[in-house]
Amino acid sequence: MKVAIAGAGVAGSYCARLLLAEGYEIDLYDLPHPNPCGIAPCAWMTTAGIAPLLAAAGLDYQAYILERFSSVRFEDHEVQAALMTIDKPRLIRDLQSGITVIAGSPDPSRYDRLIDATGTARAFLPPVPQDCLGQCVQVRVQVSPALQSVPMVRYVNGGYAWSFPIGCNLRHIGCISHLTDPASLLQGCHLLEDAIGLPICRCRSLLRVTAPSGALPFVSPDRKIWGVGEAIGCVYPIVGDGIVPAFESVRLLLSHMDDPGAYTAEVMAAFPQMEAERDILLALKAGRLPGPGQLLRAGDLDRLGMRIGTVEIARIITRALACTSQVGDQRP
Repeated sequence: MKVAIAGAGVAGSYCARLLLAEGYEIDLYDLPHPNPCGIAPCAWMTTAGIAPLLAAAGLDYQAYILERFSSVRFEDHEVQAALMTIDKPRLIRDLQSGITVIAGSPDPSRYDRLIDATGTARAFLPPVPQDCLGQCVQVRVQVSPALQSVPMVRYVNGGYAWSFPIGCNLRHIGCISHLTDPASLLQGCHLLEDAIGLPICRCRSLLRVTAPSGALPFVSPDRKIWGVGEAIGCVYPIVGDGIVPAFESVRLLLSHMDDPGAYTAEVMAAFPQMEAERDILLALKAGRLPGPGQLLRAGDLDRLGMRIGTVEIARIITRALACTSQVGDQRP
């Protein structure tokens, strides 16, 4: 089978590597990115779930770790966690080892199968009827060596801002909002005050917050185009982590290459917490506080290594929602 993969980010590069190992004839395509790091978006944080997924691609996740963290600071509340920042550009380069990335877009007529790994662009699958994309702004900055190496999160209107250490006295600082322009929010949350000099790089991006149920179909009606990763909503809508879910969606695709119904069912079943986070966003955009049941469903943070009680979860989420003002009558 001759397969084209459109999009050479983490999802597309991982897919290309695994398909090649399985004996498929593949071509990997990508469009140029203007960012200095050459990728978009430049997310750096991930979870321990990446280890077995990279092992399946013949890679050792420890080779990409920049820093490990045993806690995260939400405003003034420190929570136990098991997180890490990774060298994402290096990881993508290694996933592509031995594969030539073709500049441009594939012609579907030349292939038996086309994998849409184009993220929020969703360039080949049918459009999502009620798509919802959160806005995100990110910068990489130098900071003082004296700054404590702990990830920090601050709540903003309709989202949150973060500051993650990425080694060598560098930090990845950003902000996502589901209600307003995050650039002004990032300026107002004081995280950039730790920066020394001008940002090394900066970019804007979008985040698909539909969860998988809001990004159907995953496979085109003619069964030729199949989606993976963020193209099919495999991103946690509130927390925003998408590297591990992208890899997991690729693994599910390889298990059901000839059964679109089974692939769709498996993806829908694999990420129930994405749906729970989406429910909270729906309440937020409708100007409502989420109910206790919604908070409990979204509070299963095992994948982040967080050990936190239900009361603490409710307190953190409620404080975050309290930062949201005049949410209006927006709908995803």
